[in-house]
Amino acid sequence: MAEDKKAPDYSNVAENLCNPPEVFELLKKLHEEQGHLEGQRELLRSQNETLCKQIETTEEIIAKLQEEIRAAVGIYGSFQDIGLGLYAVKFRRMHKEYNIPSFKEHFPEYIKAVIEESLNAKKLDGLVKGGLIKEEDLKRFRVVTEKPSYTFYVR
Repeated sequence: MAEDKKAPDYSNVAENLCNPPEVFELLKKLHEEQGHLEGQRELLRSQNETLCKQIETTEEIIAKLQEEIRAAVGIYGSFQDIGLGLYAVKFRRMHKEYNIPSFKEHFPEYIKAVIEESLNAKKLDGLVKGGLIKEEDLKRFRVVTEKPSYTFYVR
């Protein structure tokens, strides 16, 4: 017997996860159109050329719905219903940037350990994990700054 695949839970990484009904309605429409598209593709294998144009129209509708969902998530917030497998999640990833002059000023005893031509992020992470430097100090002295980047997952 095949095991059911567990639906993913994005609670820990979703930006503004509040399951707005506006996004839910758009997701339902998207899934309806995607199901319709798959049915059209099957029919196309056994039918005529006019169906191709309908498929193109449905693909355009789906693309437009996906754009609307991204916009709705930006306005109302991310959405997930694990039970139904509906997701419109805006992810945030933080990217660290390192300020070498600030590191040299505030942590001169570790310069040789972490600075080569550029700051060695893995070694710096090791100093943080080893408890020699605090992440908060790196941020406070602007040795490390973080910038978010966003991606979407719509299914």
